[in-house]
Formats: sequence, C-alpha cells, structure tokens
Amino acid sequence: MKKIILFCLLASNSAFSSEHDNEKFLLEAVRIGNQIQEQTKGKSLVEKLQLIESFSKDFTNNPLALDIIMQDLGVQYSFAGLHRKALIAKDTNVKSEKLVSENLTTYKAKDAISEILKRSQVYQVVMFNEAHDIAQHRVLTYRMLSGLWEQGYRYFAAESLNSLASLQIKKGYVTNPIGYYTRESTYANLVLKAKDIGFKIVSYDLHKPKKLNTIEERETSSALTIKEKVFDKDPNAKIVIHVGYSHINEEDWLASKLKSIIGLETLTIDQTTRIERSNTEYEHPTYTKAVKSVELLEPFVFVKDNEVWSSDSNKWDISVFWPRTKYFNGRPKWASLGRMNYSVSTNDCKKSYPCMVDVFKFKHKDEVPLDRVVISSEKEHKSVFLSQGSNIIVMTDSNGEQINKIMIQN
Repeated sequence: MKKIILFCLLASNSAFSSEHDNEKFLLEAVRIGNQIQEQTKGKSLVEKLQLIESFSKDFTNNPLALDIIMQDLGVQYSFAGLHRKALIAKDTNVKSEKLVSENLTTYKAKDAISEILKRSQVYQVVMFNEAHDIAQHRVLTYRMLSGLWEQGYRYFAAESLNSLASLQIKKGYVTNPIGYYTRESTYANLVLKAKDIGFKIVSYDLHKPKKLNTIEERETSSALTIKEKVFDKDPNAKIVIHVGYSHINEEDWLASKLKSIIGLETLTIDQTTRIERSNTEYEHPTYTKAVKSVELLEPFVFVKDNEVWSSDSNKWDISVFWPRTKYFNGRPKWASLGRMNYSVSTNDCKKSYPCMVDVFKFKHKDEVPLDRVVISSEKEHKSVFLSQGSNIIVMTDSNGEQINKIMIQN
C-alpha cells in the first residue's frame, strides 16, 4: 500500500528539476509515510483525520514534508466526504503564482460529455485522469460509461485496483482490500457502475519496483499488462482507463507506452490542470475567468471548429473544466450521482460528535460505503445520498463504535 501512495505522490509532483529531486521527494515521503502509518494504525477514519491534522503542525517549517502530509490529509478528507477540506488541504502549502490567462475568446464552451463522445468513437483507448484528493473527477468517468459502452467499449481499467479486484467486485459491492483510492465512495460507485453495465474489470497497476524512481518501469509494466490482459486476446478491444494525474501524459507516461508497445493512439482527458481551488488566488486565471463567463452547469470544454482546447496539447488531448461546486446541506451536488437526498438529524447521531455517517448496501465486512460524510458538530447540517433499493445508514462515533443504524428502502 505504501508503494501505491508513493507512486501517486510522484505522479502529482512530476515537475522535478532532476532525478535527484525525485528521489529526495520519495525518500522523504517514505519517512513521513512511516510516521503517519505508525501513528494512525488501527485508528478509525475520524481519529486518523485528527491525528494527521495534529501531526502536520509539527512540519510548518518543512515545506517538503508538509506537502506530503497535506496530500495524504486531502485524500483522507475525500474518504470522509469532506470536499471543502480536501481543497483547503491541497492549497495549504501552495504559493500563489502570477500565471497568464490563456486567450479562449475564439473558442466556444460546450458540454464535455457530448464533445468527448464525438471523438471517442474512433479510438480504442480513452483515458481520464483525476487528482486523487478530488472525488469530483471520478464523476465525469461515471457519467461517461454508458455512452462509451454504446460505442463498443467493453473493458474498464483503473489505477487503484489490485489483482483480485474483478473477483471481489462480483459480490455486488466494493471491499476495502481491492484498492486504496477505491475506499472513497464515489470511486466505489464508479467501479460498481462499470461492473453493472457489463464492463470487464481490468487490474493493471501491479508493478513491484526495484528502486524508488521507477516511472519508466511502472508505466512500461502497466502497458504490458494491459496488452496481455486485453489486446493480446481481443485486438479490436476498446478500453476505458481511469488514472491519476500524469499517467495520461502522451510524452513519457502510460499513454505514451500504450502507443509504443501496443501501437494505439489514446484519447487523453485531463481534469487536473484548470481546476477549482479553495481560494481564487491559487487558481489558474484561465479557470477563474472561464467559470465566471460560462453559464453551463455541467463539465465543459472549449471548442473551435473541430479542435478541442488542451492546456498542454503535447501531453493530452482535451482539458475539462468543472463549474464551481454548488452545495446542498453541506454536500457537493455532483456527489449525489442522481441519488435521493437524506438529511441527517441530530437524533440520528445521538448527539455524539464527530459523527461519521455511512450508507451501505449490505453492511458486509470490509464493504466500502456508497456514501459517507463526517459531521463535526450539532450545528452542521449535512446529507447523505441513498441509492435505489435497500440502504443501511450507520452512524459511528470518533472511535468507530456504532451509535445508530437506520434501514431505508428507496
């Protein structure tokens, strides 16, 4: 598990000036990761959040260590359904930069899903990326699956899945052991939707490194695994691949290896470069200007003639913009995935705070909830989202002890 997290830290910090910087960052990540793991071992998610928050205060004068800690904290916040806090964690150690706004006046903003589908039909591989602490980025892939299925895509691969994922998902729910980021509810819903539609689930990110700086090894190994599991058996296959950060990079990362090893062009979709931040001072001015002027309420792209704008056309094909997050009862509206809203009352949590509220389908051991949120105090009004069928809502205290359970048929 540590290796997965380290690789993802490297993918999100790919702009190092030298190989030495890569190794320095990862060695520090190992050291910090060991300390966090030691302090949080056996703790509930709420306890982990409190411990990492406290731990971060000891590193305010160590920017490198603080960056690593806040990345992990942001991911933990996403696991807890706390999107606003995840954004704040992402920006804690960031300095505002004077960036130039790109000129998009000759482009027209259009719905991202329809524009991607216009182009994906001629490809065999389409890749979507995400920031691992921003669950919102999983929603685009979730919404794209049905349209891609209609175009003949039959395989779904995700960076987070381990070698046993496809077998475990057959049970009808996602378990904690099948991956790391799939412990977040939106990711679990994404994988389950792919399974329910009929996609064959593919695990490919199984590389065991011989050293720390292993981008070349890892990306080559991943491409070879996809080739063996999919294209060697089905040369005309079409596959959706959901990855983190730089893996869509067509110059050095997985997308480039798929081309060199399998000989296939990949449609690459970026969601991580022009994004909402906790404060506009940390945003790229192109994003700030775009969401202010565009009235679309769903993810959008910029199109001129048949050209879709990319923030770096040498590395990926399309850059997606999400509108600013709108909230209802303290939850992002995009997190609903079209599900019914249930407002959590103070009676539900038995006035025990912080209170973690999980929504399960079965409540089996190690089952990842289909929705989750942490409520800090009686003054916070928050909701959870209920799927079709039976919903088991479980409230636990800061120690992970159950304090209430509600059954709702939707």
